[in-house]
Amino acid sequence: MRTQFWRAVTVAGLLVLAVGATSLATPFIAAVEAAPSCGRGTLDEAQLDALFAAPGVGATDANQGFGGGDYPHAYPLPDGRVLWMFQDLHFSNDENLRNDNATDVANGTATNAVHNGAIVQQGTCFTVQGSRGRDFIGDAETIDSRTWFWPLDGEIGYDGNLWIFMAEMHNPNGAGATYPAAPVRSWLAILDPVTLRQLYFAPATDTSSRLYGWSVVSTDRYSYLYSHCYRQYANAVGSIGQFDASCMPHTYLARVPRGHFDAPPEYWTGAGWSTSGGAATAVVSRNVANPMSVQWFGDTFVSVTKQNEWWGSVITIDRAAAAQGPWQTVQTIAVGQDMKCGTCGNYGAFLMPWLDAQGRMVIALSSGGNFDLWRSNAWLYRPTFYSAPVPAASPPFGAATPPAFTTPPGASAGFVPVDPVRLVDTREAGQPFTTLPAGGRAVLDLRALAPAGATSVALNLTADRSAGPGFVRAYPCVADEPTTSNLNPSAAAAVTNAAIVPLGDGRICFTTLAATDLIVDLNGWLTTGSSVGLVPTAERLVDTRSGLGGSPRLASLGASSSTTAVALSITAVDPSTSGFVTAWPCGTPRPTVSNLNPVTGITRPNLVNVRVGAGGRVCLFTSGETDLVVDKVAEYRVGSGARYTAVTPQRLLDTRVDGHRYHASNLADVVPLGELVAAQVNLTATETSAAGFLTAYPCLGSPWPGTSNANFGAADTTASAALMASSRGYGCVFSMVPTQLVVDISGVWR
Repeated sequence: MRTQFWRAVTVAGLLVLAVGATSLATPFIAAVEAAPSCGRGTLDEAQLDALFAAPGVGATDANQGFGGGDYPHAYPLPDGRVLWMFQDLHFSNDENLRNDNATDVANGTATNAVHNGAIVQQGTCFTVQGSRGRDFIGDAETIDSRTWFWPLDGEIGYDGNLWIFMAEMHNPNGAGATYPAAPVRSWLAILDPVTLRQLYFAPATDTSSRLYGWSVVSTDRYSYLYSHCYRQYANAVGSIGQFDASCMPHTYLARVPRGHFDAPPEYWTGAGWSTSGGAATAVVSRNVANPMSVQWFGDTFVSVTKQNEWWGSVITIDRAAAAQGPWQTVQTIAVGQDMKCGTCGNYGAFLMPWLDAQGRMVIALSSGGNFDLWRSNAWLYRPTFYSAPVPAASPPFGAATPPAFTTPPGASAGFVPVDPVRLVDTREAGQPFTTLPAGGRAVLDLRALAPAGATSVALNLTADRSAGPGFVRAYPCVADEPTTSNLNPSAAAAVTNAAIVPLGDGRICFTTLAATDLIVDLNGWLTTGSSVGLVPTAERLVDTRSGLGGSPRLASLGASSSTTAVALSITAVDPSTSGFVTAWPCGTPRPTVSNLNPVTGITRPNLVNVRVGAGGRVCLFTSGETDLVVDKVAEYRVGSGARYTAVTPQRLLDTRVDGHRYHASNLADVVPLGELVAAQVNLTATETSAAGFLTAYPCLGSPWPGTSNANFGAADTTASAALMASSRGYGCVFSMVPTQLVVDISGVWR
């Protein structure tokens, strides 16, 4: 239900919010213009256990759902969905997997199973893919129980498609997964990430039986391919002796340029990298079977392994500073007591490509037992899940640590908030400068206003009545004009964005591509004498769509006594009319400024620095009816937190040129930040495939917070200021829908 402040008949209203309010967001609360009611991923151990406790997961009117299967793999997709694949998936809506029916599909076979099957996840909703008797990948190349394909790991490749490694399995007796079945080589499948249609299927570049691609993990430079020979049926015995002890203990490593899974690999030799597969040496040799599932978390690589597979009783969690190791065990999880029956086993540990709501890793573990037993009791053949903290890095960091971000010499500064003041409005007479002509340049002299020791100024910029699309740049007049921009005007509406601009000699220059009016509001200063530092947060304070807020009587809920100001991301959602939103410290008169300029029907955010007023409160005013979403992204605290240094504006990422640098955690783009606490950035979404949003957050150490920093429409170009917090050396930007992303930096907090 839409919320309008005070009473339903008014078109203007006031919202008072306590900046220390506890977030009421759940892991599935929608970000602005987020997903349908199913929400997004980041399901935790308990949620996944509950989901797979019952048969029929993902059932549709046309097909039975997941009844049982093993070796789950999960592949995040750019639109927020997750593709799950299983070995030997059995379709069933009950606990009996014997109810085969050859008439369930046209030209079907008398089986309810496939050698590989799939489910698509959208948050809490699952939908089974394909049908019984039809393998999801490689069906045309499959000869049932003689030659078939089992899924290994995979990622989004350089071309934006999903690349999945598959193990070609062969049993000359036509008896399926039993002695003497053995892997032949790895294949590569390429799937359209939207339709999931198979675009390509052929042997991988490395055709050895080591099965490179068992686990796949990418940094911002390379994609690493871990091997596992997977010879489970080498000997006809019912014990651990059935494993091939000559290869299953050993893990080898190859690498290719990031996302180029079709490129000839390099192999780790123990002393370096070689193009010769024969020169490879094992990075780990352990136990009788050592199938590693690996993820990368910026400053460390993490592996989970079920020791000795079916015959072991422990999950081992290891860490390493580099992909090749050395690997160190940091935690073990006893799982022997969790076997589902006396003759059952658990095996196939897989590190899921997300963190749960507490920032913990989630691990899938397969379960199985006697063939006839689990076919009559399907719950014995469904996975269980575990969680564990992301291990801390172990020095020396080595290759996993990004280079430190280089900043020019200059004194660091703390924040000095001020009550908002309008400095320029070229729509009015008597201003410091007039409407900017196309290609024009204007100067704003702040030397008389700037406090002692000021190095930068916090502004809010609004372009109005623009002649066309383009850009506005703000920079110190003593410096060269940068190639980056602060604002992307539109001919159709007023556009607002925040900016922290270095002062230089105290004069700020503005240039524009298209003629435009410009409004400049002052929010604060960065000065060498201030002791106020920045502390990143991620907290939803208000969402009037869901009842979080809207009351003028919100009580203060524990804002830090040292907090003098906050950085808020304020979003006007689907406004009924065009207008403006103002944020200011409660207890003071409402200033004649705007922090956001909503346009009818268009959802837009802005980053706002605002002083905390009486009782730890910030007031919001909207001139027209709109829903508001308010996220607290940082606090400015006396005597603590990070200090600010301006940098020469530069481009950190442009996916149109660099390609996407996806991380498996929520498929966010990673941006190297080194040891920064946060970066002051401008996020630009362009060539957008549909309406959606961007979220900047530290994905290598935290789950997706359910907030947004930039909102956009289809076929749109939108820029928004953001604070990008760093974790494990990187910041991350998640996009709800496929889009090109540009990240420009103007300052650092450290």
